Amino acid sequence: MGTSTHGYVSDKVSATDIFNVIVSKFDKDAIFEIHEDRDGMGEIGRIHFKFKEEDRSLFYCLGEVTNERKLEFENGKYAFLNLSYWGESIQIMTEIVKCFGGYLDENDCDDKKEFYISQKENFEYTKYVKERESIIGVLDNHLGMSLKIQVATQILNHKDELIKLFS
Repeated sequence: MGTSTHGYVSDKVSATDIFNVIVSKFDKDAIFEIHEDRDGMGEIGRIHFKFKEEDRSLFYCLGEVTNERKLEFENGKYAFLNLSYWGESIQIMTEIVKCFGGYLDENDCDDKKEFYISQKENFEYTKYVKERESIIGVLDNHLGMSLKIQVATQILNHKDELIKLFS
């Protein structure tokens, strides 16, 4: 296993919330590859995106506080974020964690412990994310979230052509 930058936020922060931050702050063309864990433990998977010239892949899953990790979360559970430690990983993870409040471990292989970052006030998703969320809201509930995001993204990418088609 390589060196990583870790983020820990409340388990109430869904993978879609993290994705929306990435789309709003870094890359509107990010790819959502998150699904329900086979064991029913919650969401798990990756979000692929570009930050500056870096191709990045953030891992998301749910975890529980243990004796070795003394993170203070309301119910002892958290959403775990993992980003390979290179390039701008610390800046990326800091920007994500401060949207929700939580802990940051800049380098999981050093002797320094994770530290708390307060939630930044008044973070707003971009208009693009709000439009995509509106489209997702009308799509069939039998579709998985990854597919809903892909469909909504395609609709937004071809919005002008669709408007002409239905005018």
